[in-house]
Amino acid sequence: MNKTLRSISLLALIFFAISCGEDGPRIATGKLAGRVTDAVSGAALESVRIIVFDANDNSPTGSTLITNANGQFVFELVAGNYFLKFYKQGYEQVPAAGMEAVPFTIEVGKTNDQSVEMFPSTTANSGYITGTVKTTVGLGGALVVAEDNTKTRAYSTVSGSDGRFAIYNIPAGSYSVKAYIAKHNSSSSTVPVVTNAGTDNVNISLTESTGGKLSGTVRNLAAGNKDVDVSLAHPLTKETIPGLTTASVNQAYTISDIPDGTYIARATYKNDERVMDPDRIAKFGEPLVSFSGNNNLELTFDVTGSVSIVSPTNEASTNNPVEVTSTTPTFTWTAYSSTSDYVIEVTDASTGSVIWGGFDKSEALPSKRIVIPSSQTSIQFNADGSASIPALVRGKTYRWRIFASKNDQNSTTGWTLISASEDQLGLIRVAQ
Repeated sequence: MNKTLRSISLLALIFFAISCGEDGPRIATGKLAGRVTDAVSGAALESVRIIVFDANDNSPTGSTLITNANGQFVFELVAGNYFLKFYKQGYEQVPAAGMEAVPFTIEVGKTNDQSVEMFPSTTANSGYITGTVKTTVGLGGALVVAEDNTKTRAYSTVSGSDGRFAIYNIPAGSYSVKAYIAKHNSSSSTVPVVTNAGTDNVNISLTESTGGKLSGTVRNLAAGNKDVDVSLAHPLTKETIPGLTTASVNQAYTISDIPDGTYIARATYKNDERVMDPDRIAKFGEPLVSFSGNNNLELTFDVTGSVSIVSPTNEASTNNPVEVTSTTPTFTWTAYSSTSDYVIEVTDASTGSVIWGGFDKSEALPSKRIVIPSSQTSIQFNADGSASIPALVRGKTYRWRIFASKNDQNSTTGWTLISASEDQLGLIRVAQ
């Protein structure tokens, strides 16, 4: 054997010795680390509950992480794609309710920093609920929802890999607690919530079920064909039901194993330059589908190209809000073809309530609360004085969207919405 071959062989043996132990090859891992701080004061946040999810199947992986006294967390993970959710009593969850977490990649031998800021909760007189989601053992990855008696407000979390859950920042009152996940039906428990206290050891039982099926097609209007994400979400929290997400293939989709319940059916929620037909949603609301037993339903989604917003907005690759210094920021977007006018809508991200613009649906036919000429592609917050608050509140997070409208004599309203900006863009936080 010549000298070169001997060197190559030696390097190979060293690599094999390093890579293998007595029990075989080592698993290739990297590290997840970060620090959680108060977005207002900058102080470290201890005892933040962090759930790590496998981005490929949206299931929790490993134990639930808890930040230390310095707000820090560190965890070793097999190389792959993941996303995180952060929860703490007295703070808004991250990502905000109704927003999808953005995946990140763990690489072998590297550390991925996923530090976040959490904003103090604006919910007064709140308590929390803890418990376990179980089949015969604890079941992770279930969406757990506490719904009030009026069925108009709901608060949610996701169970960890051991089935444990904690729903924080719930106003005092009585709630029905239920879990949602594919292939299972859930029991329901009535639970009291007391201010500044926890209601503990709430058990939610799940039973296996073949469930229902939703299938159909995605039609692209005024845009080239594109396959998109399709999912079912809770009608109040608007969070996606675990296991009930798919992607269309050649514009056809199927979601199976749907548990009993009523859900929002949505398509192209991700930032992909497509949005659901905004006219249908503005005039009739988001489509709802109900399942009981193993019934099968069909639904066609109409999607179109989105309006591009310029500023201020989060990047498409993250749902972290961008910071603005002004309490009356100017919103800017790109002109959309064939538009007669625009409608802006600004909502409180923590509650989902509209604080400026949007659509009035109190009458038989919806109407625009604000009309912006097509020649205009920017507007300052509350420019017409019609907002429910004169200025945005410092320290709070908001979301804004723009809708493109076209005059239409064939429509009962006299107009048709032809496009809108992306669902998960336009997130802003007002600096303290």
